[in-house]
Amino acid sequence: FQEGSFLTSLVGYNFNWDRRNDPIDPTRGFDMQLRQDFAGLGGDVQYVRSEFEGSVYYGLWPDVVASFTLNSGYIFGWGGEEVRINDRFFKGGQSFRGFEVAGLGPRQLLTVTDASGNIINSVEGDALGGNVYGVGTLQVTFPTGLPEQFGLSAAAFAEFGTVGVLDDGSRATTVVTQGSGSTLQTFTQFVEDSASLRASAGISLFWDSPFGPVQFDFSQPFQREDYDQTETFRFSTRRQF
Repeated sequence: FQEGSFLTSLVGYNFNWDRRNDPIDPTRGFDMQLRQDFAGLGGDVQYVRSEFEGSVYYGLWPDVVASFTLNSGYIFGWGGEEVRINDRFFKGGQSFRGFEVAGLGPRQLLTVTDASGNIINSVEGDALGGNVYGVGTLQVTFPTGLPEQFGLSAAAFAEFGTVGVLDDGSRATTVVTQGSGSTLQTFTQFVEDSASLRASAGISLFWDSPFGPVQFDFSQPFQREDYDQTETFRFSTRRQF
């Protein structure tokens, strides 16, 4: 049901509540946002998607700020529809440091076994996204000690969360056999969807460069699945509002 062209018609709303003392460099307060989309008033796709994002900030010392951010989301189909792959949630990269973009969560896997059932080869396939996600971030931002005109600051962070929970139709297993006798090989394609906890930690450097604010992330996952795709460095642009 994933193939073909589909028309999506949806209506949604955003609710924002911002009580930060500064919209760019907050040291106190909180902000939160709730988003909901309802698809199916027309078109071919039917789902309800809800997402929440909230952050709390607390200044520990001058220029040292601790924060906690929680992101979560849930999508489900209605009217007998299952959620299509391009409507699911994918996390990694900037949204979960230490993992590549779409590097964690449900994934297609292929194993090849011999006539005795021994695994000859195992191949990681495509990321499938998830219907549910939750990601928490603990971060402490602090100055680097360099002159202010360099525009450099840093942060230590820890991130933890999960992505998963596919519809039953997206977890199908396919088995194909080739050969016979001692040359028999069995190809099994299946979906791993454990929704287990992932976690990483690291250091970020923020630079207000002449070309705009940029970010360098050095991270190390310490809780992961074998099929996840990880990374220890990422360079990206950074929003300040």
